[in-house]
Formats: sequence, structure tokens, C-alpha cells
Amino acid sequence: MREAIRDIRKLLGGESVDFGPTATRLRNRSATPTPVYLLAAGPRMIELAGEVADGAFLMVGLHSASIRAALRHLEQGAARAGRSLSGFPVVFVITLGLGSAEAGTRWVRSWFAPGQPFLAYPSASNLYWLKEAGFELEPTHDPAALGEDQARQIADAFGLFGPPETCAERLLQAREEAGVEHVFLFPAHDLERCYTMPEAELQAFERVIRPRLGG
Repeated sequence: MREAIRDIRKLLGGESVDFGPTATRLRNRSATPTPVYLLAAGPRMIELAGEVADGAFLMVGLHSASIRAALRHLEQGAARAGRSLSGFPVVFVITLGLGSAEAGTRWVRSWFAPGQPFLAYPSASNLYWLKEAGFELEPTHDPAALGEDQARQIADAFGLFGPPETCAERLLQAREEAGVEHVFLFPAHDLERCYTMPEAELQAFERVIRPRLGG
């Protein structure tokens, strides 16, 4: 991955990169080189982002303890490379599951696919960050066995669930408690419905969430 970031940065900067015996160069590129962000879910990948990327998309949930832990890993990677994270863009990838007040518990107690709990998608690293927030779950846990109160607490730590107004308030809370300023909303889904376009989520963001955030 470190080499891939290096090669992508070279290509975007107009340099030639060797792929096997063939040298390749982009024919069309921006006048200003495009920054290379790394999408990272696990601690090692987050450290790599701090070490070599121009910015990071972090999928670590929404709990302040999880976010603080992730930022420490980012700092560790930057320190290895002698870099400063001043001005380093960080975007938090947050799962969004619209619905009733019980939407979060339903998602947390569901399966993404047979044998794969929703909480272990798209990466079992989700469980690492939930552990930082005080919830220890095995990758093979049975989501249906989670108690309702526990599932509700996990949902609050994991992402945004419920009516749009509730989701907006949770984002404001995350901004105040953990300094979350930039988010990428990742619609909750399972394998069966993974290609459904997020029209409801887009409308909720446009009409409720963004205005509430002051956007």
C-alpha cells in the first residue's frame, strides 16, 4: 500500500511509473497535483495514512474514545515519518441508518450477510474501535443475542441511526466531544440491498442534517 500511494502520487504529479516492463504516464492531469487520501479502518492502515498520505478517510465509528484512539495511531504514523499533522485533512466515514428511533438496535442486531454480522462490515476493524469505546465483541458474535440496551449503546457509538433530526444532533455532539468536523456518510445496508441508491439519505441530508449543522 505504501508503494501504491507513492506510485499514484507520481502519476498525479505527471511522472512516469513502471508497471512491470511498461512505463506509464497520465495523459490528462490537473495543473495542481491531486492529493492522495487513504481510506483506513484498522490501526495499522491509519498509521500508514499518517506516515505517507495527504489526507485520510477514517472508519472508526463515532464514539469519542474511538476517535481519540484513532487519532493517536495517525500521530504515531506521522511521527515515524517525521511529519506534522498540522493541516492534515481527516474525514470520518460514518454509517448512516435512517428510520425510527429503534433503527440503530435493528441494524446492530442484524447480519450483513450469512455468517457476517452487520457490525463486522465492511471490516472487522469496526470491532477494534468498539472495544476502545467499551464494547468487546468477537468477529463471529451472534448479533441477535445482543440485549436491547446494549445494542442501543453500541449503535450510538458506531454511527448515526434514527430520524434525520436525531442523526443531526448526534453529529453536533460528536463535533463538540471529539472535534469531528468533516464526515462522509455511508448508508447502512446489507448484502441483499447493497445496490439501492441512497435517495432517502440524500434528501435527509439536504433538508434536515446539513441545515442543522449550519451548512
